[in-house]
Amino acid sequence: MKFSFYTDVSWGLICITFGATILAGFVMHLLSKKFYTLHVFVRKFSILDLEFPVSALELATYIKGIFLLPRELSEKSLHALKNRLYINFLFILLKYATIFLLCIKLSQKMSFLGNYIFIILALLQIIPFLCDLVENFYLLQKLSPNASVSTDTVHKNYQLMAKIKWSIFLTAVVFCITTLVYFWLIGNFSDHSLVYLIIIIAELVLIFILMKITANSSKIDLDQYQNVGN
Repeated sequence: MKFSFYTDVSWGLICITFGATILAGFVMHLLSKKFYTLHVFVRKFSILDLEFPVSALELATYIKGIFLLPRELSEKSLHALKNRLYINFLFILLKYATIFLLCIKLSQKMSFLGNYIFIILALLQIIPFLCDLVENFYLLQKLSPNASVSTDTVHKNYQLMAKIKWSIFLTAVVFCITTLVYFWLIGNFSDHSLVYLIIIIAELVLIFILMKITANSSKIDLDQYQNVGN
């Protein structure tokens, strides 16, 4: 017995959501280049430093350090971080929608066990989606000069959510990519699907070019701030 959604998912829709996802990701990447904090010394940090801090104290230290920077640099960093987190709400929706649609599409090409595996993977995306939303709200409410250090329980749950969301999401990505490669290797695809493959490759190439063009943008000479905090 094969389970199937009533509406057939088109590759065109997947291309649109994928393109929108990587475009939102590119904008967040640009904003991330403006993340600075005073953590021992003035330094850059990434969103992963906030997602996977060694401890609750380190997370609070990263955030407090933003407000300890010289005013201009502090405002620039805080503005970029807030905007990055706001845009992340859209990115989260697009990212999991893309994987959901891709899993449903592949489930429609499978039979028996494979069909159910991809249906389950598609439905499971609601879990990392919710984890990402909670994480985003958590970080937004933490953005304060007096960011408090969370309790061990709260911090452990925060780290657990990050691990759960990445585990489920990456598992679905791996299954989707390996299945698509398998279909291509055995020739189980229609000729018109080549158009969508070209579209996806073009989207990736465009983002790659944009990243190369903006690689040196927003760079700041941190030597002028080397005495801050001393």
